[in-house]
Amino acid sequence: MARSCLISNILIGASLILGSGSAEADATAAQQIESRSYPSVFEAWTPAQYLEARDGTAVPFVARESTIETEARHDLLIKNWQGFGLRSPQPYPGLATVFTDESIKLALQHKKRLLALNPNLLLLASIRYQSGLNNYLPEESPWWRRDSAGRRTAFNKDSEYGSTYLLDFSKPEFRKIVAEQCRALVATGVFDGCFFDWWNPETPAHVDLIRTVRDTVGGAAILIANVNGRRPEISAPYLNGIYMEGFGAYFFSDWKMAAGNLLWAQTHLHPPTITALEGWYDANDKLGRDNYALMREVTTLSLTYSNGYVLFGDPDPLPTPDHLHNWYPFWDKSLGSPTGPLAEPGPSGSFRREYANGTVVFNPPGNNQVLVHFPQERTSVATGNRARDHEVNAGDGDIFLK
Repeated sequence: MARSCLISNILIGASLILGSGSAEADATAAQQIESRSYPSVFEAWTPAQYLEARDGTAVPFVARESTIETEARHDLLIKNWQGFGLRSPQPYPGLATVFTDESIKLALQHKKRLLALNPNLLLLASIRYQSGLNNYLPEESPWWRRDSAGRRTAFNKDSEYGSTYLLDFSKPEFRKIVAEQCRALVATGVFDGCFFDWWNPETPAHVDLIRTVRDTVGGAAILIANVNGRRPEISAPYLNGIYMEGFGAYFFSDWKMAAGNLLWAQTHLHPPTITALEGWYDANDKLGRDNYALMREVTTLSLTYSNGYVLFGDPDPLPTPDHLHNWYPFWDKSLGSPTGPLAEPGPSGSFRREYANGTVVFNPPGNNQVLVHFPQERTSVATGNRARDHEVNAGDGDIFLK
């Protein structure tokens, strides 16, 4: 019964997608990655809350547009499969490898509406393999990590996941279940691939897990892991992308490390390659999301050193859901596609990159203010000024449109 239900779900998902006859539906993930315009912003679990205006005011998105319209501003969404509407007849989420026909139909309709607004949007399912809520598996399941007395090992209650229990992905049998869940999610047609949190540090169990997943889902699915500031040297052949969460935090504060990792990813990961750089402001920073210079620093670092996605969001220590963020006019897709090489030297220790519609300049922290000169007038996205000469402060960046 489970196998026939799964086959039915796959056929329904495929017919709904291929039957639409749209260019968006027929595009592969690689084509979507290649075709998108920049800056490219991603969403990790939680949405954009406010639209920042140039005058510093912020308008709640719920007052001006639908949830789908706000989601479609992003080019990459990382979601729990339950949060995207999929439902399984299996009562325990950790064992779910089949999904109901009705929930697949509704989720595909949601995705179709998103692609109508943004044909290049990618959707990844976040897979729980490291820890789970109380009902993630049966209490007696052998896949929980247990102490010497046989009790389930509680995860840090102060973590972003709240009160959860550790999962024992050191066991090959459980790794196969994780891989099968990823395969089933991709087979629905709803998700382009899967996302794996807590990839820091990279252990032998991590490497075997992602190898098993890649062998199970095939070469076309997009697989991304959260490495923070580390490089997944061993699991790189199986990963398309790295999610670099927490740039700016005490554990990931060096811009040179971030820049080096962005460049490293271009040549070491399974193609098509994805980087997703998330910058944080300090939890004690009174400016918070209004630290526009830091937002521009993170954004232009990504634009000059990668073909990747970027996010400037709330840091983990806040008592609010992680990764909440605002949308800035600086992120509006104004640049088109990149036309120049990565990380070209710019004026006086800065870095630049050419795009179809303009030039990006990143001025690292600790550098001096730099003067950027153009033969013809350019418009600064940061200031709105149109001139041949523009100033960019240290720890800041700008986009100059033709």
